[in-house]
Amino acid sequence: IGKIKGKIKGNIILPPDIKGNPEAVFEVAQLPSGEIISVKLKKSSGNAAWDGATERAIHKSSPLPKPDLSEAFSRVLELHFRPLEE
Repeated sequence: IGKIKGKIKGNIILPPDIKGNPEAVFEVAQLPSGEIISVKLKKSSGNAAWDGATERAIHKSSPLPKPDLSEAFSRVLELHFRPLEE
């Protein structure tokens, strides 16, 4: 999950009007190749600009990095994003 979140975070264009550290939760479905087949906002951060920026970054990150071990592959991922996370 770390490599996947790292790639996505590298594609997020931070909106200028973010206040606080709101969390958006997305459900991402992928093929074994890492190609993203669906992105669904499970929990809004309450900031539409942050939600939108994060969703665009997820789509832009396809294909996602593959896990080192094929057994670690998961078709559906729940990913949490905050603007101020490490």
